[in-house]
Amino acid sequence: MEEITHYPISTTKENGEENNNITYIPLDNIILDKGMSNKGKEKCDTILKNKKVKILKKGISTELYKWDKVEKDFKEKKEMDPIKVKRFKDTRYYNIIDGRHRCMLSLFFEYTHVPANILD
Repeated sequence: MEEITHYPISTTKENGEENNNITYIPLDNIILDKGMSNKGKEKCDTILKNKKVKILKKGISTELYKWDKVEKDFKEKKEMDPIKVKRFKDTRYYNIIDGRHRCMLSLFFEYTHVPANILD
């Protein structure tokens, strides 16, 4: 069985509420939007190809402009909130609602999973 690796999770959110109901989602089950895919090609193309990640074909392409700040947090092993996701149709895949940088840097640092709150 594969060892689950992920970034450190904060016990409380930035707003002071507790972080609970966390699910560890395999990074292979996250669908990237165009902005994430573009940054991935720039920063970790080989990793994306090896993982065979899915890319959302429709939608807008929003740049990941906080890469350097979040990368610094990853390098410093800073505790962060889980990402927020919604299930994609009736599949095992998820769309990211909040946490695109944390997801992409999880791929970049070759973690296996990303901590997430699954929204209805």
